[in-house]
Amino acid sequence: MSGDQSHRDLDERTQRELVSLADGSLEDDRRAELEARLAASPTLRAAFERQRAGATALRGLSLDAPASLRTRIAAEAATSPRRVRRPGFALAGALAGVVAAAAAAILVLPTGSEAPSVLEASRLAERPPTGPVTVDPDSQKLLAANVEGVPFPNLTKEFGWRQVGTRSDRLGDREARTVLYAHDGKRIAYTIVSGDGIAAPSDASTTKRNGVTLHALADRDRRVVTWWRNGRTCVLSASDVGDRELLKLASWKGDGAVPF
Repeated sequence: MSGDQSHRDLDERTQRELVSLADGSLEDDRRAELEARLAASPTLRAAFERQRAGATALRGLSLDAPASLRTRIAAEAATSPRRVRRPGFALAGALAGVVAAAAAAILVLPTGSEAPSVLEASRLAERPPTGPVTVDPDSQKLLAANVEGVPFPNLTKEFGWRQVGTRSDRLGDREARTVLYAHDGKRIAYTIVSGDGIAAPSDASTTKRNGVTLHALADRDRRVVTWWRNGRTCVLSASDVGDRELLKLASWKGDGAVPF
């Protein structure tokens, strides 16, 4: 089934709520129900990822595109909802033109971009999982998920932290994948970012555990630990778990099964 066909098969309320979830405006009571449906439905996840990608492209254009392009996009976004028969997906129609315009604009923009920050990576933890993640059949100490060959650890047997879902995002031109783990009603988020390692914030405290250099800091109500594995940036964060536990999980090597 194509992406367009799967969208047409959704009821209008679901379409509207997917758009609201993608732009962060969905109310909390509806968010929890929709996130549960996303976890169980590949069709819904595909529709949501399309909406989220479009919303991300639109936000990026407002910062980087030329003024003439931004004006054109704003005009199209303002008029499209009145032309499209299904109001819940008016944004999707507008974004089709926006993304096409963005592709042309990118060709004339200067090459190169700043690396995302550790805090930007840690805030991906605030987004819901969009799919399941399983144990690597070849190694019980790893999960069947990785970023550029750097796999996520299986923390269940050693620490009791069970993987409950995963999601993929873009930070600038980089891939960022996050696995969420749960234990005793608490939740942690483990993100790996593609590309060269990102420097830790200057106000982070530095320590060494199990031969691994780790940096810990606070971000709003979350504790954050960041480090590198095989040159890739890893970020572990939680709102109700302390540094001691996060540092222990971050530095775990699984008797050599977890590559560093």
